Amino acid sequence: MGGKASKRRLHAFLNEAQGDYTFVVRTDIRGYYQHIDKHQVLARVVGPLPSPVWRDLTHQYLYYSVEQGGEFHNPTAGIGRGCALSPLIGASLLYHIDADFAGQPDLYYARYIDDFIILARTRWRLRRAIVSLRGHLAEGRFSLHPDKTRIGKLAKGVDWLGGWFNPQGLVGIAPRSLQQYRTRSLRLYEQALRQGHSEEECQARVRIYRRRWRGCF
Repeated sequence: MGGKASKRRLHAFLNEAQGDYTFVVRTDIRGYYQHIDKHQVLARVVGPLPSPVWRDLTHQYLYYSVEQGGEFHNPTAGIGRGCALSPLIGASLLYHIDADFAGQPDLYYARYIDDFIILARTRWRLRRAIVSLRGHLAEGRFSLHPDKTRIGKLAKGVDWLGGWFNPQGLVGIAPRSLQQYRTRSLRLYEQALRQGHSEEECQARVRIYRRRWRGCF
Protein backbone atom coordinates (compact mmCIF):
# COMPACT_ATOMS: atom_id res chain seq x y z
CA MET A 1 0.00 0.00 0.00
CA GLY A 2 1.39 3.41 -0.97
CA GLY A 3 1.65 6.41 1.29
CA LYS A 4 -1.37 8.17 -0.18
CA ALA A 5 -3.53 5.05 0.11
CA SER A 6 -2.36 4.53 3.70
CA LYS A 7 -3.48 8.04 4.62
CA ARG A 8 -6.89 7.46 3.00
CA ARG A 9 -7.28 4.17 4.89
CA LEU A 10 -6.48 5.80 8.24
CA HIS A 11 -8.87 8.67 7.51
CA ALA A 12 -11.70 6.25 6.68
CA PHE A 13 -11.02 4.20 9.83
CA LEU A 14 -11.14 7.25 12.10
CA ASN A 15 -14.38 8.39 10.51
CA GLU A 16 -15.95 5.01 11.22
CA ALA A 17 -14.44 4.74 14.72
CA GLN A 18 -16.08 8.03 15.76
CA GLY A 19 -13.55 8.79 18.47
CA ASP A 20 -13.42 5.28 19.91
CA TYR A 21 -9.66 4.94 19.43
CA THR A 22 -8.12 7.65 21.57
CA PHE A 23 -4.47 6.61 22.07
CA VAL A 24 -1.75 6.50 19.45
CA VAL A 25 1.89 5.68 18.88
CA ARG A 26 3.64 6.81 15.73
CA THR A 27 7.28 5.86 15.29
CA ASP A 28 9.96 4.54 12.98
CA ILE A 29 13.18 2.56 13.22
CA ARG A 30 16.44 4.28 13.99
CA GLY A 31 18.83 3.93 11.03
CA TYR A 32 16.78 1.13 9.50
CA TYR A 33 18.59 0.46 6.21
CA GLN A 34 22.09 0.69 7.68
CA HIS A 35 21.31 -1.77 10.50
CA ILE A 36 19.58 -4.47 8.46
CA ASP A 37 21.04 -7.92 9.15
CA LYS A 38 21.89 -9.58 5.83
CA HIS A 39 21.43 -13.07 7.31
CA GLN A 40 17.87 -12.20 8.31
CA VAL A 41 17.16 -10.98 4.78
CA LEU A 42 18.46 -14.28 3.40
CA ALA A 43 16.32 -16.30 5.80
CA ARG A 44 13.07 -14.31 5.69
CA VAL A 45 13.04 -12.74 2.23
CA VAL A 46 15.44 -14.53 -0.10
CA GLY A 47 14.99 -18.10 1.14
CA PRO A 48 11.26 -18.38 0.30
CA LEU A 49 11.79 -17.15 -3.29
CA PRO A 50 10.79 -19.95 -5.70
CA SER A 51 13.43 -19.28 -8.33
CA PRO A 52 17.13 -20.03 -7.77
CA VAL A 53 17.94 -17.25 -10.22
CA TRP A 54 16.07 -14.72 -8.08
CA ARG A 55 17.80 -16.00 -4.95
CA ASP A 56 21.22 -15.72 -6.59
CA LEU A 57 20.58 -12.19 -7.87
CA THR A 58 19.30 -11.03 -4.51
CA HIS A 59 22.33 -12.57 -2.81
CA GLN A 60 24.58 -10.55 -5.14
CA TYR A 61 22.57 -7.42 -4.30
CA LEU A 62 23.05 -8.00 -0.57
CA TYR A 63 26.79 -8.61 -0.67
CA TYR A 64 27.78 -5.62 -2.73
CA SER A 65 31.28 -4.11 -2.73
CA VAL A 66 32.21 -0.60 -1.66
CA GLU A 67 35.34 1.26 -2.74
CA GLN A 68 37.06 3.56 -0.27
CA GLY A 69 40.52 4.99 -0.79
CA GLY A 70 41.27 2.50 -3.53
CA GLU A 71 40.34 -0.48 -1.38
CA PHE A 72 37.21 -2.62 -1.77
CA HIS A 73 35.25 -4.24 1.04
CA ASN A 74 31.84 -5.85 1.58
CA PRO A 75 29.75 -4.16 4.29
CA THR A 76 28.75 -6.70 6.91
CA ALA A 77 25.43 -5.02 7.69
CA GLY A 78 22.91 -2.84 5.92
CA ILE A 79 21.64 -2.53 2.37
CA GLY A 80 22.27 0.16 -0.22
CA ARG A 81 19.78 3.04 0.01
CA GLY A 82 20.27 4.08 -3.62
CA CYS A 83 19.08 0.82 -5.16
CA ALA A 84 15.50 0.52 -6.45
CA LEU A 85 15.27 -2.94 -4.84
CA SER A 86 16.02 -1.66 -1.32
CA PRO A 87 12.50 -0.36 -0.45
CA LEU A 88 11.03 -3.75 -1.41
CA ILE A 89 13.62 -5.65 0.64
CA GLY A 90 13.20 -3.27 3.57
CA ALA A 91 9.41 -3.60 3.52
CA SER A 92 9.43 -7.39 3.12
CA LEU A 93 11.81 -7.95 6.02
CA LEU A 94 9.22 -6.59 8.48
CA TYR A 95 6.25 -8.50 7.09
CA HIS A 96 6.19 -10.85 10.09
CA ILE A 97 5.33 -7.85 12.29
CA ASP A 98 2.38 -7.03 10.03
CA ALA A 99 1.17 -10.62 10.29
CA ASP A 100 1.30 -10.54 14.08
CA PHE A 101 -0.62 -7.28 14.43
CA ALA A 102 -3.15 -8.38 11.82
CA GLY A 103 -4.28 -10.95 14.36
CA GLN A 104 -5.04 -8.25 16.94
CA PRO A 105 -8.40 -6.80 15.79
CA ASP A 106 -8.75 -4.50 18.81
CA LEU A 107 -5.93 -2.32 17.40
CA TYR A 108 -5.49 -0.22 14.29
CA TYR A 109 -2.07 -0.97 12.84
CA ALA A 110 -0.33 0.31 9.72
CA ARG A 111 3.23 0.33 8.44
CA TYR A 112 4.92 2.11 5.54
CA ILE A 113 8.49 0.77 5.04
CA ASP A 114 9.84 1.35 8.58
CA ASP A 115 7.19 3.85 9.75
CA PHE A 116 4.56 2.53 12.17
CA ILE A 117 1.29 3.82 13.57
CA ILE A 118 -0.87 2.00 16.12
CA LEU A 119 -4.19 3.15 17.60
CA ALA A 120 -5.83 1.69 20.69
CA ARG A 121 -8.92 2.34 22.78
CA THR A 122 -7.06 2.43 26.09
CA ARG A 123 -3.64 3.52 27.29
CA TRP A 124 -3.05 0.06 28.78
CA ARG A 125 -3.72 -1.65 25.43
CA LEU A 126 -1.41 0.75 23.62
CA ARG A 127 1.37 0.02 26.09
CA ARG A 128 1.01 -3.70 25.42
CA ALA A 129 1.21 -3.05 21.67
CA ILE A 130 4.38 -0.97 22.09
CA VAL A 131 6.00 -3.74 24.15
CA SER A 132 5.12 -6.21 21.39
CA LEU A 133 6.51 -3.92 18.69
CA ARG A 134 9.74 -3.36 20.61
CA GLY A 135 10.11 -7.11 21.04
CA HIS A 136 9.79 -7.74 17.31
CA LEU A 137 12.31 -5.04 16.52
CA ALA A 138 14.77 -6.30 19.12
CA GLU A 139 14.86 -9.64 17.29
CA GLY A 140 16.29 -7.79 14.30
CA ARG A 141 18.57 -5.68 16.52
CA PHE A 142 16.50 -2.60 15.71
CA SER A 143 15.24 0.14 18.02
CA LEU A 144 12.66 2.90 17.84
CA HIS A 145 13.88 6.34 16.82
CA PRO A 146 13.59 8.49 19.98
CA ASP A 147 13.19 11.75 18.08
CA LYS A 148 10.47 10.39 15.80
CA THR A 149 8.37 8.56 18.36
CA ARG A 150 5.09 10.13 19.46
CA ILE A 151 3.00 8.41 22.15
CA GLY A 152 -0.15 9.91 23.62
CA LYS A 153 -3.69 11.02 22.92
CA LEU A 154 -4.86 11.23 19.35
CA ALA A 155 -6.79 14.40 20.24
CA LYS A 156 -3.46 16.27 20.28
CA GLY A 157 -2.85 15.28 16.66
CA VAL A 158 -0.32 13.00 15.02
CA ASP A 159 1.79 13.09 11.85
CA TRP A 160 1.31 10.10 9.56
CA LEU A 161 3.22 10.17 6.24
CA GLY A 162 3.02 13.96 6.12
CA GLY A 163 -0.69 14.19 6.95
CA TRP A 164 -2.00 15.60 10.24
CA PHE A 165 -4.60 13.39 11.92
CA ASN A 166 -6.87 13.70 14.93
CA PRO A 167 -10.01 11.75 15.95
CA GLN A 168 -11.88 13.28 12.97
CA GLY A 169 -9.35 11.88 10.50
CA LEU A 170 -7.05 13.75 8.11
CA VAL A 171 -7.42 17.43 8.97
CA GLY A 172 -4.40 18.97 7.26
CA ILE A 173 -0.72 18.73 6.46
CA ALA A 174 1.75 18.02 9.25
CA PRO A 175 3.88 21.02 10.33
CA ARG A 176 7.08 19.07 9.68
CA SER A 177 6.00 18.34 6.10
CA LEU A 178 5.11 21.99 5.49
CA GLN A 179 8.54 23.05 6.73
CA GLN A 180 10.26 20.49 4.49
CA TYR A 181 8.19 21.74 1.54
CA ARG A 182 9.19 25.37 2.15
CA THR A 183 12.87 24.44 2.55
CA ARG A 184 12.87 22.32 -0.61
CA SER A 185 11.05 24.99 -2.63
CA LEU A 186 13.55 27.66 -1.59
CA ARG A 187 16.48 25.37 -2.39
CA LEU A 188 15.10 24.61 -5.87
CA TYR A 189 14.59 28.30 -6.57
CA GLU A 190 18.10 29.24 -5.42
CA GLN A 191 19.70 26.40 -7.40
CA ALA A 192 17.92 27.47 -10.58
CA LEU A 193 18.93 31.08 -9.96
CA ARG A 194 22.60 30.13 -9.52
CA GLN A 195 22.47 28.16 -12.77
CA GLY A 196 21.54 31.34 -14.60
CA HIS A 197 17.84 30.67 -15.18
CA SER A 198 15.37 33.51 -15.48
CA GLU A 199 12.92 34.42 -12.73
CA GLU A 200 10.12 32.79 -14.70
CA GLU A 201 12.09 29.55 -15.12
CA CYS A 202 12.94 29.49 -11.40
CA GLN A 203 9.28 29.88 -10.49
CA ALA A 204 8.34 27.16 -12.98
CA ARG A 205 10.62 24.66 -11.22
CA VAL A 206 9.00 25.45 -7.90
CA ARG A 207 5.51 25.06 -9.40
CA ILE A 208 6.39 21.62 -10.79
CA TYR A 209 7.64 20.54 -7.38
CA ARG A 210 4.51 21.97 -5.72
CA ARG A 211 2.24 19.94 -8.01
CA ARG A 212 4.13 16.72 -7.24
CA TRP A 213 4.10 17.48 -3.52
CA ARG A 214 0.37 18.20 -3.46
CA GLY A 215 -0.23 14.97 -5.35
CA CYS A 216 0.94 13.07 -2.27
CA PHE A 217 -2.11 14.31 -0.38
